[in-house]
Amino acid sequence: MLRWITAVLLVAFVGAQAYAVTPQAHTQKGAPAATCRAFAGAFVRLTTQNGRPFSVYFTGPPSAGLGILLLPSAAGLDESTLAWADRLGAQGYSVVAVNLNDTAHSSQSNTAQVLAPSQVDTEARAAIHFLSAPGRKVVTLGWGPDGALQSLEASAADPAEVSGTVLYNGGASAPASLVKRLKSLVLLIAFSTTTPLPKLQAFEVRMRRYHKPLMVHYYKVDPKAADPAGPDFDSAIAQQIWSDAQVFFHRVTRLCRRCAPYQSYLFDYHN
Repeated sequence: MLRWITAVLLVAFVGAQAYAVTPQAHTQKGAPAATCRAFAGAFVRLTTQNGRPFSVYFTGPPSAGLGILLLPSAAGLDESTLAWADRLGAQGYSVVAVNLNDTAHSSQSNTAQVLAPSQVDTEARAAIHFLSAPGRKVVTLGWGPDGALQSLEASAADPAEVSGTVLYNGGASAPASLVKRLKSLVLLIAFSTTTPLPKLQAFEVRMRRYHKPLMVHYYKVDPKAADPAGPDFDSAIAQQIWSDAQVFFHRVTRLCRRCAPYQSYLFDYHN
């Protein structure tokens, strides 16, 4: 999944006082133990309102008009994720990448551990408040089943501060209890091979039922079409995905947060 997202960008690119921030070395928890390349950003330590510290990667211009909270899937803050964050930063966005799975306490199974909902909320709010600035809109962006769900959870955790929510190849199974808490414009980029049409339609119905604004880009291709390392790579598909994301970013920057409710958007592309 990460390589697919990286492909999109490769083709496209060829503060509140309650949240303390301190520089953090790459060898600390939440950052790679070692790396052979230099990154444009830096790791910082944020502190939640209940005093719990955690690590994030921050990159991009501090004065950007749009902030992106980047939520990776199971891979966490690996080199590919940091490279993607830097590419977004190079496009003029302020970016915070955070791995909400990093300090999981759940041990109910041997599968990938995830944070308890309250921990997801507190860390997401701290990262969003760090990104927030006068005149700046904030977008959460997650991919795959894990990252997309966390993108929705982060947006619901601080709905007053989040203007846009991006779900890449995941999130269509979000429960109604989560959908009801959203106040942001949502972009779903889905693929027919991983999100069957009935599942997509059920998500659209759920969003409409609770009057939540939604944009859908539905590709009748396999996500591997955006994987540069695979035999099915299609640069045109990768370029289109990035173009869809950029259109969404531009739309979010023009939204009026005081003009509630948002106009209902639904763009259904079958490529």
